[in-house]
Amino acid sequence: MVSNVFCGRKEGYSELVPLFVGGEQCESGHTYGPYIRDYHLIHICLSGCGELENQHGTHKVSAGELFVIRKGELTTYRADLKDPWQYVWIAFRGKAAEAFSGERSVYKCPPELESRFCRLLEREEGAPEAYMAFLYDLIYHLFAERSEKPDKLHDIRRYIRYNYMESLEVSELAARFGFDRSHLYRLFKNDYGMGIKEYITGVRMERAKEFLLGGHSVCDTAFMVGYRDEFNFSKAFKKYYGKAPSYIKGE
Repeated sequence: MVSNVFCGRKEGYSELVPLFVGGEQCESGHTYGPYIRDYHLIHICLSGCGELENQHGTHKVSAGELFVIRKGELTTYRADLKDPWQYVWIAFRGKAAEAFSGERSVYKCPPELESRFCRLLEREEGAPEAYMAFLYDLIYHLFAERSEKPDKLHDIRRYIRYNYMESLEVSELAARFGFDRSHLYRLFKNDYGMGIKEYITGVRMERAKEFLLGGHSVCDTAFMVGYRDEFNFSKAFKKYYGKAPSYIKGE
């Protein structure tokens, strides 16, 4: 393991403040978490693979990719049993960190930035300003192109969150927003690590849990989150949470 902590760096110094960096070759199955941090944390996978778990699901991560852990997010991540990962990391705070505030957790890492980060880390005494510049360049590479064109996937997610109680067919959503169904699936899977049907289910289950804890009956909750059959709702709920809705209601 290598690490470097930047001391004496005040939060008001910049919109993007590097806190510490490091790297490690993990052992088979090695696990961190579940933890909640008060800063953002990026891991760049150099070799091998592993997986990240957060509120949006389980995400596979391979060499050449990076994963983001956001401030206040409950996460667990573990190395693969057969091909454990080697990664480097950087923790940071600041207003510019809001660029990572979406639901996506895994990104392709530009090879030139991966190499640049490793060179900085090898120096051990790299100035925090160098890591700050790295973070700004990373944000630019990941988000600049997307910010220049309409984010239809964002519009689809917002539509789902406002209309989860309706019958949401993927083919109808694709037509509404001008996509071919299979193309929409690939885009959604690439950007958010899950299919669009999984996303719809996740939104419905989150709302269902809120309704149940708020005192609504299982039958009413099923209807309010778009299910017309209580049995199908209960089956989907148990698959998602590992517990029957009646159990959640009784907590």
